[in-house]
Amino acid sequence: MPLFMDYHNAPGITIEYAQKAHLEDLAVQDKYHVKYHQFWVNEEAGMVFCLMEGPDMESCVATHREANGVEVCNIIEVDGGMYSAFMTYGQSLDKDIVMKNPGQPDSGFRFILTLDIISLTSLKDSINFEALKFPEKPGQKARDIIRRYQGRILQQLQNDCLITTFYTPESAVQCAVAIKNEFDNNITDNKNNGWNIKFKMGISVGQPVTENDNVIFEKAVEQSYRFCKIAGDNEIMSSSSIGKLSVFCNEEVENKTLQVITEVEQEFLDRLFNIVEGNYPDEQFNVESLSRAIGLSRPHLYRKLRSIAGASPVAFIRDLRLGKALSLLKQKKKNITEIALDVGINNPSYFAKCFQNKYGILPSQVAV
Repeated sequence: MPLFMDYHNAPGITIEYAQKAHLEDLAVQDKYHVKYHQFWVNEEAGMVFCLMEGPDMESCVATHREANGVEVCNIIEVDGGMYSAFMTYGQSLDKDIVMKNPGQPDSGFRFILTLDIISLTSLKDSINFEALKFPEKPGQKARDIIRRYQGRILQQLQNDCLITTFYTPESAVQCAVAIKNEFDNNITDNKNNGWNIKFKMGISVGQPVTENDNVIFEKAVEQSYRFCKIAGDNEIMSSSSIGKLSVFCNEEVENKTLQVITEVEQEFLDRLFNIVEGNYPDEQFNVESLSRAIGLSRPHLYRKLRSIAGASPVAFIRDLRLGKALSLLKQKKKNITEIALDVGINNPSYFAKCFQNKYGILPSQVAV
């Protein structure tokens, strides 16, 4: 049967109450042909996540409803391989509650690190599509460091980034800092030996299922990717909550090794990305459109975005369009004119100029 995971928003939840509700689920699960396996309790955040098998989502939800009247905030079908990558770290079970160690439940939260490495090219260089691939030497060094800190690479090149999950905040931050130190040293010493690069990293903290997720840790992975995109060159960007989770992480925040986004800034960036990503195919969408949609004057929007992401609204919109264009070009399913129109640029010559300015290569060199 398919594997499902659900999410309950339960302020004030206790281990004892969660155990009682689980036993009530077990008492009626056979009626709906559902099998509950285990669950995660996060008392501090007031959240519960349940793992079960069943014929469909409706049967899993009905089991909860009849057993104890509990409604789910969201339920998703889970791929077994992705579930294992995120959730299984040799934890023990105590009456089906997943335990991080004796006496401490596993909260279910995980830590996502996104690494983007960009080869630096010159417009006068004789280059081709190979120059835009994930740089080999830095990429291998990053994978070695990730393994050292028990990170699990989720997808080798999603959006041209390396995306990794960690069990603890310390391991995620220590890994990011180790990568930064290694890269900084090699960029200085070996710039002409495969290390003519710049890089960015983003670290997010996330729960396995949110109210809007369709796949496991969808929101957390998206957040990490967005942090990575707004980070400065050779910087690590993370949510401010990372510093609240351990003494080590807080020290890195205080030492400015990590650049942090406050909760208010994070909410603003989420709105910003959602608006731009939902509208960039529209050639009429511009800074004025973004300003109206987000409810800020153009000067206010400029100052706010510049202070958080170091970019102007014009550059922010253009870079998201060009990043999507690069992804479409690599798929080799459409021609350059069609891709330019898909990302909201109706002038092929202007598209080629912007693309070359950003990547040091013409779109035609990618499309061949």
